[in-house]
Amino acid sequence: MSLLICFYTFLIALFTSLIMVPFLRGWAIKQGSVDIPDDRKIHETPTPRLGGVAIFLSLLLSCLTFVPMIEAVRGLLIGGLIIFATGLIDDLVGLSAKRKFVGEIIACLATIGFGQIYLTNLGNLFGFGDIILPAWLGILFTVFAVVGVINAINLIDGLDGLAGGVSMIAIAAFLVIGVLDQNVTVVLLCAALGGAILGFLKYNFYPARIFMGDVGSLTVGFMLGFLAIHLTQTGGAAISPMVPVLILGLPLLDTIKVMLLRIRKHLSPFAPDNTHVHHKFLSLGFEHRFAVLVIYGLSLFWACFAVLFRHWPEYWLLVFFLAVMFSFYELLRYVERHRNRFAFLRQDSSAGLRQSAFSSRHRTI
Repeated sequence: MSLLICFYTFLIALFTSLIMVPFLRGWAIKQGSVDIPDDRKIHETPTPRLGGVAIFLSLLLSCLTFVPMIEAVRGLLIGGLIIFATGLIDDLVGLSAKRKFVGEIIACLATIGFGQIYLTNLGNLFGFGDIILPAWLGILFTVFAVVGVINAINLIDGLDGLAGGVSMIAIAAFLVIGVLDQNVTVVLLCAALGGAILGFLKYNFYPARIFMGDVGSLTVGFMLGFLAIHLTQTGGAAISPMVPVLILGLPLLDTIKVMLLRIRKHLSPFAPDNTHVHHKFLSLGFEHRFAVLVIYGLSLFWACFAVLFRHWPEYWLLVFFLAVMFSFYELLRYVERHRNRFAFLRQDSSAGLRQSAFSSRHRTI
């Protein structure tokens, strides 16, 4: 594979996204497609949604221009169009959680049917040998897994730049692993998706001028889920299925934890609340910007760990991940209960990166 083609794929998506986002922002304001602040939301002024439209269209243009239209790519784009339409309808007129859920399942089944991308081998998770799934169970488990990733990205999209930044870290890790495993399709798709998200992030960092909306978070989650499967399940792949789980581990585990807590309280698992990990950091006294940076750091740690230790046995990766994340959440609970002992938590600034002292000092040099 020519690295130049990969670079062009990235650039097309990046510049298309950079050009489209301001137009979408203006159109969304005129149409009244804005996110209105309420008691649960962090932002204080109505902010346009639909940034995800630029992400998907930039990805689509880049793929049609440079990515070979093999069976897997065609399946991804067909399913991507369905998930894009689902998110767009939700952002423009609203969809119930149940109807959105149905749209996610249909998109997954379309990609599985047209692209033949689904789980067949879960790896040696418990030390007793590889878990091989029959086709029917593999398809069911694939739908469950990808819908889980979609909702994990959707639910972590609670702070400016958070979902986009965490997704960029995951995409970068997938790209590196794709290069090491010589998976050309994954590398090109990661380059296209990474460029599309990076162009959007220019306008989404705190304080955000536009949100990706459900059309963005659903599309990005869908692509990440199927990229992870294609990376580990294609013929000759040497990548453990646990490696993408580690890379996406923080949003996935946070979503599972939050949903279980809601069910325990006899609430719908999709009911909105303020129990996500980013809400925890805000409640501790971290300002918006620093909370996002801390979560970036955690995501980057897992991405680097997954790349460096990708050849570890699956059961060791699983045990290490669960042990570290359990310790992290216990530490978070301890700090929450004894927050008065941690004076540094109250010293953060609410200024955005563009208004920070560091940025101001360097603009004057």
